[in-house]
Amino acid sequence: MSITIKRNTGWQGTGSKIQIKVNGEKAYSVMENNSVDIELPEGKAHIKVTQFGIKSNEIVVKEGDIIRITSTRLTRMSFPLILIIQGLTILIPNLKYRLTIFLTLCALIIISIFLFNGFHLSVYDKENR
Repeated sequence: MSITIKRNTGWQGTGSKIQIKVNGEKAYSVMENNSVDIELPEGKAHIKVTQFGIKSNEIVVKEGDIIRITSTRLTRMSFPLILIIQGLTILIPNLKYRLTIFLTLCALIIISIFLFNGFHLSVYDKENR
C-alpha cells in the first residue's frame, strides 16, 4: 500500500528536509517542491511531519491518497512580522527599551510557531487533483 506526499511550503525551511512520521515513527523525508512515495504497513496510517521542532496536524491516510504539505499562515507571516516589529522599534528613542521590546516580541513569535502547527497536511480529493 502506498501514498504520495508532495511538499509545497514556500521559502520556509527550503534548505532542509521535512521529516515524515508514519504512526509516530520517523520514516521518510522530503525536500521543497519534491514528492515522495511511501509504502504503508497497514490499511490506514497516521501521518505527521516535523522540521526543527515545527510540527503539523496529524491525518489518517489510506492507499492511493495524495497528501500535500503546506505552511500555515502563522509560519508564512512570521518573518515579515519580525521585520515590521524591527521597523517599529526604531521609533523608540532608548536603545535599551528598543532591544528589550524587539527581542521579547520576536521570542513570542518564534515560540508561537513551536506551540501551534507550522505546517498543514491535507489530502487531495478528486475535485482538488
